[in-house]
Amino acid sequence: MRTKRRKKTRITSRLASLAWALAALFSQMYGPAASAAEKKAKAAESYGLIAVTVFREPGFALPGAELTLTLAPTGGGAKQKRKATSDARGEYVFRVPVQAQRYSVGVSAKGLVPQEKMVQAEGEQRIDVTFLLAAESKQ
Repeated sequence: MRTKRRKKTRITSRLASLAWALAALFSQMYGPAASAAEKKAKAAESYGLIAVTVFREPGFALPGAELTLTLAPTGGGAKQKRKATSDARGEYVFRVPVQAQRYSVGVSAKGLVPQEKMVQAEGEQRIDVTFLLAAESKQ
């Protein structure tokens, strides 16, 4: 009877040690919890979205298309360009500042005619831009 009690005590103490080790590991990995002010500041960050969807004729999604988002220069400023690639569904979403700004959205893919569209983004809105790319003529 004594040996059973010792085994239970050993197992219990090992489990307690394991629990403490896991707690220490998680506290190191995730660090201290964010303060209420930090959480509020992250929630206050706002942005708009420019969602791009690319199709090829006859209406199939086009994965791997090269997308460019260019900020139209105002007052002689330099152009700001961001590049991305469409996902398996032919989609990509750019985050943009909430200030009213004009953007040029371009798309290109090998063997297809490239296209470009202008959009006006302002506030925390989502703007959907859709492209249907046609095959280049072989003349």
